[in-house]
Amino acid sequence: MSTSFKKRTLFSGVLIASSLATMAYAETPKQGFTVTPSIGYYNTDGDRQAGNDTSYSIGVGYQTNSPLALEAVYLHSDASKHGRDNDLNQYRVDGLYSLPEFTTVNLTPYVAAGVGITDVDGDSNNLLVNAGGGVKYAINSDVDLRADFRLVKDIEDSHLDNVTSVGVQYNFGMPNQQESN
Repeated sequence: MSTSFKKRTLFSGVLIASSLATMAYAETPKQGFTVTPSIGYYNTDGDRQAGNDTSYSIGVGYQTNSPLALEAVYLHSDASKHGRDNDLNQYRVDGLYSLPEFTTVNLTPYVAAGVGITDVDGDSNNLLVNAGGGVKYAINSDVDLRADFRLVKDIEDSHLDNVTSVGVQYNFGMPNQQESN
Protein backbone atom coordinates (compact mmCIF):
# COMPACT_ATOMS: atom_id res chain seq x y z
CA MET A 1 0.00 0.00 0.00
CA SER A 2 1.54 3.35 -1.03
CA THR A 3 2.28 6.17 1.39
CA SER A 4 0.11 8.52 -0.69
CA PHE A 5 -2.85 6.15 -0.41
CA LYS A 6 -2.36 5.85 3.37
CA LYS A 7 -2.23 9.65 3.76
CA ARG A 8 -5.42 10.14 1.75
CA THR A 9 -7.22 7.40 3.67
CA LEU A 10 -6.08 8.88 7.00
CA PHE A 11 -7.13 12.39 5.89
CA SER A 12 -10.59 11.12 4.88
CA GLY A 13 -11.04 9.32 8.20
CA VAL A 14 -10.03 12.39 10.19
CA LEU A 15 -12.35 14.57 8.10
CA ILE A 16 -15.34 12.30 8.65
CA ALA A 17 -14.62 11.80 12.37
CA SER A 18 -14.20 15.53 13.01
CA SER A 19 -17.35 16.26 11.03
CA LEU A 20 -19.40 13.89 13.13
CA ALA A 21 -17.96 15.20 16.39
CA THR A 22 -18.42 18.95 15.86
CA MET A 23 -21.47 19.49 13.64
CA ALA A 24 -24.35 21.90 14.18
CA TYR A 25 -27.64 21.12 12.48
CA ALA A 26 -28.85 23.43 9.71
CA GLU A 27 -31.42 23.51 6.92
CA THR A 28 -31.90 20.68 4.43
CA PRO A 29 -30.16 21.08 1.05
CA LYS A 30 -31.93 22.77 -1.86
CA GLN A 31 -34.22 20.23 -3.57
CA GLY A 32 -33.79 19.76 -7.31
CA PHE A 33 -31.41 18.66 -10.04
CA THR A 34 -27.64 19.05 -9.82
CA VAL A 35 -24.83 19.04 -12.39
CA THR A 36 -21.25 18.56 -11.16
CA PRO A 37 -18.25 18.75 -13.52
CA SER A 38 -15.03 17.69 -11.74
CA ILE A 39 -11.33 17.18 -12.30
CA GLY A 40 -9.21 14.85 -10.22
CA TYR A 41 -6.50 12.24 -9.95
CA TYR A 42 -7.23 8.55 -10.53
CA ASN A 43 -4.83 6.23 -8.68
CA THR A 44 -5.13 2.65 -9.96
CA ASP A 45 -4.24 -0.49 -8.05
CA GLY A 46 -0.63 -1.50 -8.81
CA ASP A 47 -1.81 -4.92 -10.02
CA ARG A 48 -4.04 -3.34 -12.67
CA GLN A 49 -1.03 -2.22 -14.77
CA ALA A 50 -3.07 0.73 -16.04
CA GLY A 51 -1.16 3.68 -14.54
CA ASN A 52 -2.33 6.78 -12.71
CA ASP A 53 -3.45 10.03 -14.29
CA THR A 54 -5.77 13.00 -14.26
CA SER A 55 -9.47 12.19 -14.39
CA TYR A 56 -12.45 14.15 -15.62
CA SER A 57 -16.01 13.49 -14.58
CA ILE A 58 -19.53 14.79 -14.89
CA GLY A 59 -22.29 13.98 -12.45
CA VAL A 60 -26.01 14.59 -12.94
CA GLY A 61 -28.10 14.14 -9.85
CA TYR A 62 -31.20 14.87 -7.86
CA GLN A 63 -31.21 16.28 -4.32
CA THR A 64 -34.31 15.22 -2.40
CA ASN A 65 -35.87 17.42 0.29
CA SER A 66 -33.95 15.29 2.80
CA PRO A 67 -30.17 14.86 3.20
CA LEU A 68 -30.21 12.11 0.51
CA ALA A 69 -29.18 12.73 -3.12
CA LEU A 70 -28.73 10.36 -6.09
CA GLU A 71 -26.16 10.98 -8.81
CA ALA A 72 -25.24 9.35 -12.13
CA VAL A 73 -21.53 9.84 -12.87
CA TYR A 74 -19.34 9.36 -15.95
CA LEU A 75 -15.57 9.44 -15.25
CA HIS A 76 -12.72 9.24 -17.77
CA SER A 77 -8.95 8.93 -17.23
CA ASP A 78 -6.16 8.55 -19.81
CA ALA A 79 -3.70 6.54 -17.78
CA SER A 80 -0.33 5.56 -19.19
CA LYS A 81 2.08 2.88 -17.98
CA HIS A 82 5.15 1.32 -19.61
CA GLY A 83 4.55 3.34 -22.80
CA ARG A 84 1.01 1.99 -23.17
CA ASP A 85 -1.96 4.37 -23.09
CA ASN A 86 -5.01 3.10 -21.24
CA ASP A 87 -8.49 4.60 -21.45
CA LEU A 88 -10.35 4.10 -18.19
CA ASN A 89 -14.09 4.84 -18.24
CA GLN A 90 -16.49 4.51 -15.32
CA TYR A 91 -20.26 4.69 -15.21
CA ARG A 92 -21.69 4.87 -11.68
CA VAL A 93 -24.85 5.51 -9.74
CA ASP A 94 -24.08 6.95 -6.32
CA GLY A 95 -26.07 7.86 -3.25
CA LEU A 96 -24.86 10.88 -1.26
CA TYR A 97 -25.94 11.62 2.29
CA SER A 98 -25.28 15.16 3.50
CA LEU A 99 -24.26 15.45 7.11
CA PRO A 100 -25.31 18.58 9.03
CA GLU A 101 -23.76 21.80 7.78
CA PHE A 102 -21.10 23.81 9.61
CA THR A 103 -23.19 27.00 9.49
CA THR A 104 -20.37 29.39 10.36
CA VAL A 105 -18.31 28.46 7.28
CA ASN A 106 -20.96 27.07 4.84
CA LEU A 107 -19.30 23.62 4.74
CA THR A 108 -21.42 20.51 4.35
CA PRO A 109 -19.64 17.17 4.75
CA TYR A 110 -21.17 14.12 3.04
CA VAL A 111 -20.68 10.40 2.74
CA ALA A 112 -21.23 8.53 -0.53
CA ALA A 113 -21.48 5.02 -1.90
CA GLY A 114 -22.53 3.48 -5.18
CA VAL A 115 -22.25 0.83 -7.88
CA GLY A 116 -21.26 0.87 -11.52
CA ILE A 117 -18.94 -0.52 -14.16
CA THR A 118 -15.30 0.15 -15.07
CA ASP A 119 -14.07 -0.26 -18.62
CA VAL A 120 -10.29 -0.26 -19.25
CA ASP A 121 -9.41 -0.02 -22.96
CA GLY A 122 -12.72 -1.54 -24.01
CA ASP A 123 -11.45 -4.96 -22.88
CA SER A 124 -13.79 -5.50 -19.98
CA ASN A 125 -16.81 -4.09 -18.22
CA ASN A 126 -16.21 -5.00 -14.60
CA LEU A 127 -18.67 -4.40 -11.79
CA LEU A 128 -17.50 -1.90 -9.16
CA VAL A 129 -18.59 -0.58 -5.80
CA ASN A 130 -17.34 2.69 -4.36
CA ALA A 131 -17.46 4.46 -1.03
CA GLY A 132 -16.06 7.69 0.31
CA GLY A 133 -17.06 11.20 1.08
CA GLY A 134 -16.16 14.82 0.90
CA VAL A 135 -17.25 18.35 1.62
CA LYS A 136 -19.27 20.99 -0.21
CA TYR A 137 -18.62 24.70 0.27
CA ALA A 138 -21.68 26.83 -0.52
CA ILE A 139 -20.76 29.88 -2.59
CA ASN A 140 -24.48 30.71 -2.77
CA SER A 141 -27.72 28.71 -2.86
CA ASP A 142 -27.10 27.64 -6.48
CA VAL A 143 -23.34 26.89 -6.57
CA ASP A 144 -21.14 24.70 -4.34
CA LEU A 145 -17.44 23.89 -4.57
CA ARG A 146 -17.03 20.19 -3.93
CA ALA A 147 -14.02 18.07 -2.85
CA ASP A 148 -14.44 14.29 -3.00
CA PHE A 149 -12.44 11.13 -2.22
CA ARG A 150 -13.57 7.61 -3.22
CA LEU A 151 -12.27 4.11 -2.85
CA VAL A 152 -13.28 2.09 -5.91
CA LYS A 153 -13.37 -1.71 -5.64
CA ASP A 154 -13.39 -3.71 -8.89
CA ILE A 155 -15.42 -6.75 -7.82
CA GLU A 156 -14.44 -9.09 -10.66
CA ASP A 157 -10.67 -8.48 -10.75
CA SER A 158 -10.23 -7.54 -7.05
CA HIS A 159 -8.52 -4.21 -7.76
CA LEU A 160 -8.81 -1.33 -5.27
CA ASP A 161 -8.41 2.08 -6.92
CA ASN A 162 -9.00 5.54 -5.49
CA VAL A 163 -9.95 8.87 -6.98
CA THR A 164 -9.61 12.34 -5.50
CA SER A 165 -11.47 15.17 -7.21
CA VAL A 166 -12.63 18.77 -6.97
CA GLY A 167 -15.57 20.23 -8.83
CA VAL A 168 -18.33 22.78 -9.00
CA GLN A 169 -21.88 21.65 -8.24
CA TYR A 170 -24.69 23.65 -9.86
CA ASN A 171 -28.07 23.32 -8.13
CA PHE A 172 -31.26 23.74 -10.15
CA GLY A 173 -34.44 23.68 -8.13
CA MET A 174 -36.91 25.42 -5.93
CA PRO A 175 -35.62 27.58 -3.08
CA ASN A 176 -35.93 26.07 0.41
CA GLN A 177 -38.89 27.29 2.43
CA GLN A 178 -36.47 29.04 4.79
CA GLU A 179 -34.97 30.98 1.85
CA SER A 180 -38.34 32.10 0.45
CA ASN A 181 -39.68 33.45 3.77
